[in-house]
Amino acid sequence: MPVSSRTVRAASWILPALACLAIYRDGLLCWFLIDDFAFLSLLPGLSGPRDLFDAVFLPTAHGTFRPFSERGFFLLFQSLFGLDALPFRICVFLTQFVNLGILSSIVRRLTGSALAGFAAPVFWIANSAMTTVMSWTSAYMQSLCALSILLAFHFLLRHVETGKRRYLVLEWAVFLFGFGVMESILVYPALAASYTFLFARRRFRATLPMFLPSAAFVVLHMTLVKKQAGGPYAMYFGGSLPGTFWTYWKAALVPRDQFYLTGLPPWIAFAGVAVLSLALLGFVAVRFAEKDRLPILFLGWFAMLLAPVLPLRDHVSEYYLTLPLVGLAVLAGYAFARAPRVPALVLAAGYLWLSVPAAHGGAAWWRSRGDAARRLVLGVEAAHKLHSGKIILLAGVTDKLFWDAVRHRPFAALGDVGVFLVPGSESLISSRPEAPGIAENFILSRAEVLRGIEGGKIAVYDAGADPIRNITQAYAASARNLFDRDIPRRVDVANPLLDHLLGAGWHPIHGGGRWMRKQASLSIGGPARTGSSLRLEGNCPPISFERGPVLLTVRVESTPEREFRIEKSNPSFEFELPLPDSLTGKPSIEIGLETARTVRSPDGKQEYGVVFGVFDVH
Repeated sequence: MPVSSRTVRAASWILPALACLAIYRDGLLCWFLIDDFAFLSLLPGLSGPRDLFDAVFLPTAHGTFRPFSERGFFLLFQSLFGLDALPFRICVFLTQFVNLGILSSIVRRLTGSALAGFAAPVFWIANSAMTTVMSWTSAYMQSLCALSILLAFHFLLRHVETGKRRYLVLEWAVFLFGFGVMESILVYPALAASYTFLFARRRFRATLPMFLPSAAFVVLHMTLVKKQAGGPYAMYFGGSLPGTFWTYWKAALVPRDQFYLTGLPPWIAFAGVAVLSLALLGFVAVRFAEKDRLPILFLGWFAMLLAPVLPLRDHVSEYYLTLPLVGLAVLAGYAFARAPRVPALVLAAGYLWLSVPAAHGGAAWWRSRGDAARRLVLGVEAAHKLHSGKIILLAGVTDKLFWDAVRHRPFAALGDVGVFLVPGSESLISSRPEAPGIAENFILSRAEVLRGIEGGKIAVYDAGADPIRNITQAYAASARNLFDRDIPRRVDVANPLLDHLLGAGWHPIHGGGRWMRKQASLSIGGPARTGSSLRLEGNCPPISFERGPVLLTVRVESTPEREFRIEKSNPSFEFELPLPDSLTGKPSIEIGLETARTVRSPDGKQEYGVVFGVFDVH
């Protein structure tokens, strides 16, 4: 009995979605990690419509503009569900289910093959490069951008088939929406133009105006966003591009972590890349010789969707393959439907044999990391409620837990909660090139801890326990015997344990920092060796720049004053002030601060200069 077209369509939506759920079920239960906490910290800091607008629509320091897929997404779901990660994850999975169904529909229309329409989404979702998107909530922009591209292309096909103008309008609407999702949407006009040029020439000219928004986006990005001279987000357009392309090509065919996640010997990865490359490229060549241009189109899609990230030579990330894999998966699905049955089955089975265990194992790895972060953050939340007004001091924070959670300040999502690590924690935490020595910013000095314990202002918890466990009494007993009372060389003005080091001119703690008035002062431990510097960290809100840059004058003891300029383009500042060798060995030094102007509170009674965080002698 022939299978009805309705049954085929239903199966092409349901079966890939079930495969996705089977492979990434651990990703559905994954908690927040890493960059998630930066987005989760936005909601507690909002105090009005202006704050909300800035939080959603202002570009980030890296120049990304993703109001719908990142900040808007997190703000909406957090306002509805708090720190319950499951609704976030359900949204990600539902979006990907829709992606798989639309992709199946597109492939059936392009190839005329129901088998290709089923195989392509399965090959896409089974690739282990999808693990990050299906496990990490901050990668939602990849899935939502895929939806924007696939849905826009679906409307293009409908416009070509029917000639109805409404599909053209819908295509444009989805395309423009994509600019608020992820920068990769700018290559969509190239995808649409390549298809219409090859297969619907009469519609080709209609795609050309779409290049205008993409060109405008590129110009604005190059004009307004400061170019990264170095670091992971610096862009390189020279001879490194072919090597980066080859790296991504290999990762698209065989998991980069295949050896670690599956236990298979490394030579299998090399063999897999060689065999699958020959099979796919051979299929393209054979079909081209037979005047079939579809394989060339699909291979071109892989290259076009990869192009935006190719210049990021020092930031090769497997999840950047989420979009390019669409082209490769469609090519593989088409080859599976057209190639001789036995070789097609053998190659498909080999690909799935390599990819699926790695994808499933990767999702389990993400979940285990999320579980540890959840225990810590929710444990601190409970401790904060139990010890209201006290600082929570954490012992036993591992290197992995620090870089997965603590380093990204997850406790800001809980509001004004002071959380630090015990002295000596720095010996357990590795230094990384992207943030050298950052662990020191989270660790209280011995003098601070001793003062806090004696004043009853600290509760100490063992972060290595499950759940985290109160060890204040035992820790206090050892601290009184081992710690000294020297003035610390690192002063976080938002730490209430250090209030005694602040002179006149400071407002109460607010939002993880502290405003100074027009003038302020503080004490800090003197340098231990010659050649030391004073580092100052802080920020200015947009209102401070209404009359131009903010000038800050810094004076250390009786040394000459030094003036720093805070620009609107870089409101979060970090300044270095070399210290004279004559200060070396002094128990403490006095720092004086003054701003050239201030802003007033609405009632005109309070003046506000600059928001400070940390002062550090190093």
